[in-house]
Amino acid sequence: MSTTESGFTKNAANLKDLIIRLKSLGADYQPPKAKFSIENLELLSKNADEAIRIVSQVLPVYSKAVDEQELIFKPFSHLITRSYNYLKAAIDNPAELQTAKTLADKLRGIGKKSKATSDTTIHINPRVSYDGRVENFKQYIDVLITSKVYEPTETDINIVSFQTLLAGMEVNITAVALAKTPLDDARKKRLNIFYAEQTGLVDIVLGVKNYIKASLKNEHPQRKHILALNFSRVNL
Repeated sequence: MSTTESGFTKNAANLKDLIIRLKSLGADYQPPKAKFSIENLELLSKNADEAIRIVSQVLPVYSKAVDEQELIFKPFSHLITRSYNYLKAAIDNPAELQTAKTLADKLRGIGKKSKATSDTTIHINPRVSYDGRVENFKQYIDVLITSKVYEPTETDINIVSFQTLLAGMEVNITAVALAKTPLDDARKKRLNIFYAEQTGLVDIVLGVKNYIKASLKNEHPQRKHILALNFSRVNL
């Protein structure tokens, strides 16, 4: 579990502990605001648990799509390199390779550094957009088709295999996008429940703790335990 996810879980668990301790105070707990009441805290706890549960339900679908995306694209650069090498061997006029080379470099995330640094040194950008790679891959396949000489015997780099790979990439990108929308919505709702100003879990319990500081004397057995409960905002 990530630090971010565990942060939500820890805050929710500490809220339950807080409610139990506040209930033990009986008549000693008379907060000045309705949002600090035990009834409201119990509702807040229920909503927090539900928000965490919904994220947990939709997250695996998104994670699976992303994992599949990584598997699809992982061998991609190597395939393009082999494909382009074949094309270089098959074409007589080097000038005809320029478009194919430009697309192949984009597909592999290869670009030149600035002229001030070097004219020849290349760097690889690992974060080339998947959408962008798919669009460039379409164009690259078209270049291979129009070359009239691209006919490798290796099946994994022939045009039919590339067209099948392209179709799989498009399906996967759609799956990732479809899975991301409900996850983003669930996370936004959870964020609001936990961290909204004034009405979020953290702000409310910090208000409760301020009231406890004022209402319970230092020697009260629950004061130290309640104030020791930690509620924090996670860095998102």
